[in-house]
Amino acid sequence: MSIAQSYKVFIGSSFIQFGNEPKNTTVFNSQINNPSIKNLTELIADVETNTLQAILITGDSPQNWKSFCSFFKTVEAAGGFVHNEQGEWLFIYRNGMWDLPKGKLEMAEKIEDCAVREVSEECGIAPPEIRKALSTTYHTYNLNGARILKPTYWYLMKSADKSELIPQTEEGISVVKWVTSSEAKRLAQTSFGSIRQVVTEGLLTN
Repeated sequence: MSIAQSYKVFIGSSFIQFGNEPKNTTVFNSQINNPSIKNLTELIADVETNTLQAILITGDSPQNWKSFCSFFKTVEAAGGFVHNEQGEWLFIYRNGMWDLPKGKLEMAEKIEDCAVREVSEECGIAPPEIRKALSTTYHTYNLNGARILKPTYWYLMKSADKSELIPQTEEGISVVKWVTSSEAKRLAQTSFGSIRQVVTEGLLTN
């Protein structure tokens, strides 16, 4: 019997987990089994306006996920957690937050090509080499009154480029820098939940 896919969606400083918690390590504020559309409407509104919540939704995961996604417009993106030959990691400072390079998928573009292009454009480096796929993260935001769900496909990458880093300022990026593994962990703790997830996985994988 196949195991249903689990989804973790970051909404601000909170998150909703669909399916079982893999390692049973999270303390959830509440657990809901097969919520109705009305339940989901109220839940999403509540999580959007209240911080530091962890909600577990159990039951029919595929149907629960489909119902949840119906509240959002989906915008796909891809990005990279990049290391160099010195074992350092590439971070950007975007709109007041430490982040990893990523961006939206263009029409007819392959996910892997998008990830490499965005890293190259946002950091001013030659296209890095993809080493392996990491997890896909999900987060939501509001744009002009519309709810957006953004799945971001992440890749572990390696760069041999030693040239000066050039931030893509038109994308709100003011700083690009290589950091040590310990600093990567520290910067991730001040970033978004999805970035913390990628950095943790990437450091363990590398």
